[in-house]
Amino acid sequence: MSIMSVRERRRIMMGSDELLFLIGESGELGIVKTAKNMELFIGTPDKEEIVLFLQSEDLIAVSAFDVGDKAEKGIKSMIYLLRELASPIIVLPENHPTSKRLKMVVSCGESIHLNCDIQPGTHPEQDIICACEELSGLDIYAINGGVEIEGRLQNFKLEKLDH
Repeated sequence: MSIMSVRERRRIMMGSDELLFLIGESGELGIVKTAKNMELFIGTPDKEEIVLFLQSEDLIAVSAFDVGDKAEKGIKSMIYLLRELASPIIVLPENHPTSKRLKMVVSCGESIHLNCDIQPGTHPEQDIICACEELSGLDIYAINGGVEIEGRLQNFKLEKLDH
């Protein structure tokens, strides 16, 4: 008889004025609701621009390759740039040397898969994001009034978003 592993599922309720941090040993992921219908533009390596149409319950996720106060301030700043200023997302070409220097990457949409085995900043698809090894494999889904996280999550915190 074989035993199948069961993926954990956790719902975390959060308002549009709250920020959820998923915390690993070597990185953090910040998640907010878009809180409004909006458009974000994605500049691709082949000189095309993709328009991403987001609904108010969709997610903005920022993955930082560090932990602590400095990483969290950076995540909050990036969220402000995306959510409040609709700053465009830039995608680097595969094997671009700057990819190794990125401190944060972003993903937006109704579901996001965390993966530590992809090259940061090179994926125009918004359903995948590079994350630290401890968070890799998590799947995050937007639900009404919160998020559902599938996979093993060890450490998280929810806090009010400064405006």
